[in-house]
Amino acid sequence: MKIKMNLNGNFKLCPEGERVLTITKAECTPSGKPDKLKVTFQDSEGGFVNSKYDFTNDKSVWAMGMMLSKALELEDGDEFDTKTDTPKLIGKKLLCEIVHTQGTKPNEDGELPTFANIKRVISLVNEETGELTEEKSARNIISDDEDDLD
Repeated sequence: MKIKMNLNGNFKLCPEGERVLTITKAECTPSGKPDKLKVTFQDSEGGFVNSKYDFTNDKSVWAMGMMLSKALELEDGDEFDTKTDTPKLIGKKLLCEIVHTQGTKPNEDGELPTFANIKRVISLVNEETGELTEEKSARNIISDDEDDLD
């Protein structure tokens, strides 16, 4: 077998701003008793964002909950099953706000690396139409009801 060396890495940083990202990989690890969810998102321009949600950290669990609520349309009080629900994430498209952060450890070139991070997940994108899924928040429900009062 021959293996072609790719020493350039061809790494593309996901651009900042509002971006539609597709979940290409999702896994809970370790398999026996998972303590984290690892998700890989891909941007339409080829950039990747890797997110890890630690089940033992409240802030991480909250961020994961916000992502899962959009991706799987879960509501407060719903449960996420690490075995059956994790595969359902693959292929989901989410509108996310991407921010860049500067690393603190220089790479081999002596430069500080730049990382793309998801600041917030805005909405699920309909796979067929490409339209954003409207949130069913209390504010939206009230504003819809006000239109009927006339």
